[in-house]
Amino acid sequence: MGKAQTFIGIDYGTVNIGLALGKNGLVTPLVVIPGKNVNFAINEINKHALLNKVDVFVLGLPLTAEDKETRQSLAVRKFAKLLRIYSKKPVEFYSEHHSTMEAREEMMETGTLHKKSKPVDNYAAALILKRYFESNGLS
Repeated sequence: MGKAQTFIGIDYGTVNIGLALGKNGLVTPLVVIPGKNVNFAINEINKHALLNKVDVFVLGLPLTAEDKETRQSLAVRKFAKLLRIYSKKPVEFYSEHHSTMEAREEMMETGTLHKKSKPVDNYAAALILKRYFESNGLS
């Protein structure tokens, strides 16, 4: 078997973008970066990818409960295309259905979130990546 791949999970938003790092089925929240400037965001993601020797990006795709496209999912696909071009790395999609809400609930239960205003996008990214690993037998 070849070397284990390293992944960055991404919870894309136009305000905040959450990143999580994953390898061998283990996932850890990384950072939340501003999402208003797409070029800045892609540069920041690429910095983290180079620093952590990332092989693949897993981008949360906001589909409806019926797996239909949304306006936001089309924006995510556009972002993914730019990320793929600039990073020259594969970008996989995984449904992010309820990931931010679940991340916030989990953080409140474990005491890592005390204020509702704190961004949880990196935890949502970790949840997306964890689910991706589970569904692909990588955990």
